[in-house]
Amino acid sequence: MSIAPVFLNLVGVSEDERLFIERGVSQIGRYRIANEEALSFLEGSFVAQQFGISIPPSMQGVQTPTGWGGTVVESLEERLDWQGWHSEEDDFGLSEVYDDNSLDVESGMTHIDALTFGVTLVGVGTGLEGEPHPLITAHSPLSATGFWDRRTRRLSGALAVDGVGEGKTVTAYRLIDGRGETTTYELRNGVWRVLERDQHGLPRIPVVMVPNRIRGSRETGRSEITKPIRYYCEAAARTLLGMEVSREFYNTPKVVALNVAESAFQNADGSPASQWSAVQGRVWTLPPNEEGEQAPDVKQLPAASPAPYLEQVKGYATYVAAEAGIPVTQFGFATDNPPSADAIRAQENRLVKRAERRQTIFGRAWLEVGRLALLVRDGEIPDTYNTITAKWRDAATPTRAAAADEAAKLIGSGVLPADSTVTYDRVGLSPAEQRQVEADKRRVAGRAVLNRVAAAPVIPNAPVVG
Repeated sequence: MSIAPVFLNLVGVSEDERLFIERGVSQIGRYRIANEEALSFLEGSFVAQQFGISIPPSMQGVQTPTGWGGTVVESLEERLDWQGWHSEEDDFGLSEVYDDNSLDVESGMTHIDALTFGVTLVGVGTGLEGEPHPLITAHSPLSATGFWDRRTRRLSGALAVDGVGEGKTVTAYRLIDGRGETTTYELRNGVWRVLERDQHGLPRIPVVMVPNRIRGSRETGRSEITKPIRYYCEAAARTLLGMEVSREFYNTPKVVALNVAESAFQNADGSPASQWSAVQGRVWTLPPNEEGEQAPDVKQLPAASPAPYLEQVKGYATYVAAEAGIPVTQFGFATDNPPSADAIRAQENRLVKRAERRQTIFGRAWLEVGRLALLVRDGEIPDTYNTITAKWRDAATPTRAAAADEAAKLIGSGVLPADSTVTYDRVGLSPAEQRQVEADKRRVAGRAVLNRVAAAPVIPNAPVVG
């Protein structure tokens, strides 16, 4: 990214502020190439490196990318349905924050970025007129970055770039003497100027890091599209290109004409026929040669089969499946005998476990987003916030029949009450469906009370109590 030197034209700021911005912009640029490469494998737009040995020059530009990177990411993301913040007592209005910000959709976008790039950011701010308040926004690592503090396990600063060229803005999130400040800068006529400075004074940065596959030596996360997966994708693309070459040059049946001179292949006007028209001719009539020796003989050689290429591609798909922990059937390779339901669940064990681990990691980040939302809206975090949990749909995605059967057994054995939210979760009801069920129950109960009152006998001249 080349905008760091432009900040020499940043006016009206301190030297510490300038250094903070240039450090953030430089960090975005340092990871930009790696992030764009990961994005290319997600979208299948990567260009596989060619060896230049068996591919003719006329086909060097043919692209045969695979979409396996997207399959790896989306197979995992499809099991990460975050349903919001949940509490048995009071959720402090966070369900409205979830609905107002459409986090059922926005959270999926955030998870895809985290799985693709290894990390992503979520910002919490004040909504303007017509916007949700608080306003929760996802920031891609292609245009945003943060500085991680291991001791507090939170970001100590963050930077987000928005736009291109004239009118571009940069938003800096800083802590100054323990109090937060958010400043937006705008590029106008080649000069960066302060557009807005919000000294909100929050005790933390209103930006949350959402990491993926964290470990002690890499707390900022790691992409699901690992180096082995990228190699297998490129190798499969080269194999598919080899199959294209085979289709062009070797899939047409070869015909060998013995004891035939080139002069036998002529057009009606006596001009020599092209090799292509000769090969495409349906019927050949070849007279004996002038010496009367051996008669012309035409033989056909079998065409090359694409089966070896397909088997090689299937092998690479198996390697990707092993690396990503997903069933190889998700790459389109089906077996003649469909697996049973138990076999399918056994194949998905690793994928389910990975999804559950991501739910734990991402859930911690969403709980921090909830804290920031309360800070922005109310100015404080309630002491009982620890009762709030991140609610996820079951990563194993059992069938509705199996889930209902399990819930019925748990209710029958007394483990779960019939009207518990845990029971509703077990049978796969969404939060909106659960609220509708509760509303319907209250409506039915109220109607029953009115019916009992209407059916009660009227006692004449009953004394008034009071």
